[in-house]
This record gives sequence, structure tokens and C-alpha cells, in this order.
Amino acid sequence: MRIFISFFIVMASCVGLSWAQTPNENSCVVCHNDTWDEVKSSVHAQNEILCQKCHGGDPTKQDQAAAKAPETGYIGIPDKQKIALVCGECHADVETMNFYGTRTDQLARYKTSIHGKKLFLENNKHVAVCSDCHGYHDVLPATDPNSPIYPVNLPVTCNRCHGNEKIMSQYNLKTDMFEAYKKSVHGVALFEKKDISVAQCASCHGSHGAVPPGVKDVGATCGKCHINEKKYFLESVHAPLAAQGKFSECISCHGNHGVEHPTEALYQQACMKCHDTKSEAMKQGNVISDMLKVSKEELQKAEDLVKQSSIEGIFVEEELALLEEAKTNAIAMIPLQHTLSQEKISPLYQKILTVTAEVKEKIHKKYQDLKWRKIALIPIWIFILVLINALWIKYKRLKHDLE
Repeated sequence: MRIFISFFIVMASCVGLSWAQTPNENSCVVCHNDTWDEVKSSVHAQNEILCQKCHGGDPTKQDQAAAKAPETGYIGIPDKQKIALVCGECHADVETMNFYGTRTDQLARYKTSIHGKKLFLENNKHVAVCSDCHGYHDVLPATDPNSPIYPVNLPVTCNRCHGNEKIMSQYNLKTDMFEAYKKSVHGVALFEKKDISVAQCASCHGSHGAVPPGVKDVGATCGKCHINEKKYFLESVHAPLAAQGKFSECISCHGNHGVEHPTEALYQQACMKCHDTKSEAMKQGNVISDMLKVSKEELQKAEDLVKQSSIEGIFVEEELALLEEAKTNAIAMIPLQHTLSQEKISPLYQKILTVTAEVKEKIHKKYQDLKWRKIALIPIWIFILVLINALWIKYKRLKHDLE
């Protein structure tokens, strides 16, 4: 197909066709003025890439038959295979795309994807091709918030097909992924907080080379963002099982599309899937869970105490510095727990308990010091009151004598 299209482009230049580059000169725009309203704001129109580049034809001809003559390379409305190949004419060409700094391997990647294989090998017309995701005439840059492939919009775009029961039933695929994702820790961050750095469909499945990650690949996929978690998991007892494909590195405990914010309760929920409640592994999981729970509770108590003390006028700069140290250890425990090693987690746990206990002790001592300072003020106030009383009596006497 690529040779076919290239042939007509070369042929057109040989016979002296002048490809109209502006809307006023382009007969396609004159006839299809309603379509031009969509095209004119697109990234293609802004770079003077107009109708004939995708549909063929000679836009310098005002006669419809002449504009669509066979020698003009007119292809009309391309089918899905042609769409991929026509887009690839530019987007797979290094010389063309070099100016824009755009990758040129996307067509090749697409052909390796589930979508591409089904399209080119099975001629399956239900799969997504360039225009299904990027749009047709109104193609916008990926960085434009109105683009269907902008991170916040991408799950909705993917769900147009993957949420369609009629289409997905052909492949025995579920259609509830989008609803699960919306409620997930990733979905909440993306849709509610507008954090475009979080994982969305393409982050895990890829974009042009989209494939569902296999059991052995999940850890590498999640590890692109969760680097420390990946590192420590490789030190755990589950790592060899994951390498054998018997344990899904992240999904087994956290799930996939509906990943929730993990809490200590996950140990009970996840471990019980594989381990008996009375097993040694379950006991170890409970110990680690308790460490995380207690450290969080003790840190919260210490923070509340310091905050209240500050409100009451006690200087807490030293205690705030200690709390930062405890928080650092608590943060370090989060990825470290993936080792499932009490020996590695325990030192951080003990540091948190030690620091929070020290904070409480220091605050308690400051309250005690404040109490004694208040008690020490009592004699002074009594002396002041007695002095005031004596001066009042003296004043009354002097006043009486003067009268």
C-alpha cells in the first residue's frame, strides 16, 4: 500500500500537479466546507497538511471528476488498514517527522500490538486504528487538554471500545475496567486531582504497541513508577514464584484496574488468598501489619500532641524536627515492606517508636516545667497583692491626715 500511495505522489509530481496548500486554493475545502470547520483547528491544518495528503486527489481541479481521477491517487474514505498506512506515510518517515521531534516507529509498534495484529493479519475491522484514538479531521496535539489522548481523556477514549459489550463479547473481555479504574487510587488522582503523571491505560498497556502485560511483565510495568517497591520485592520470598510465573508480582496483592490505596488491612485480605490463617506466613504478615499500624498510630499521637502544645504556646521546634525524622522512617517503611522481612522492617519500626516516645517525653517535661513555673508565680502574686494592699492602707491614712 505504501508503494501504491508513493507511486501516485511521484506520478502526480511528474504530470505537473500543484498540491494546493492553502484553503482558498483547495477545491476539497470549497466543496466540503463543513468538514473544514473541523480540520482548520487541527495540528495538520496548522502545518499546512490538507485533505489530499490523506485522501489523495487533486485539489487544484475545480471539476469533481478531474479532482478524483485515478491518476491523482484519490482513495476517498480509507478503510482501517489504509488509515494506518496513510498515517504511516508521514509518521513513519524520519525525514518528515525529524523537524517535529516526533517518533517514527509508531506504525511498526502498532503492527506488533494486539490491535495491529488483528487488523493486518486477520483483517478485523473492529480494532482501534489511528483515527479511533486521535480523531479524524480534528486531530490535536497529545499535549492539548482537548485531545482524546490527553492523559485525563485517554481512559474515556479507550472505554469507547473496551466498555462496549457488543464489541468486547467477541473477545471474551470484561467491560467494567473503566468503572473500576475511576474508583482506584490512580483514577482518583487523574480525574479528581488532575495529576497527569499517574498511571492510565497507556502507562501500563502501551499506546501504539498496546499489549496486555503478562504475569512476568506486570512487575516491570508497575516498576516504571514504583521503583523502590520493585527493588524490595525482588528481595522477598515471592520473587522466585513471580519469576516462575506462579505469582503476579503486583496484581496478586493490589489488583489491576481497581487498585485501592493500600492499608494494613491489605495483609489480611491479600495473604488469605493463598495462605491459611494459621500458617507461619500469615503470622509473619500479621506482625508486619501490626508494625505498620502501630507506627502510624504512634506517629499520629505524637503529631497531635505537638500540634496541641504549639496552640497552647509551648515552643516545639525541637519536637517538630524529631517528628520529621520519624516521618522519614515511616515513609521508608512503605516500600521496604515489600521485602516481607521483619528483620529489615524492625529497625525502622523501633526508630519510630523511640523518636515518638522521646517527643512525648519532651512535651510532657515542658508541660511539667510550665506547671512549676506557674506554681512559682504564686508567692510573687501574693507578695504583689500584699504590697498593693499595704500601699492602699498607707494611702488612706495619708488622705485622712490631710483632711
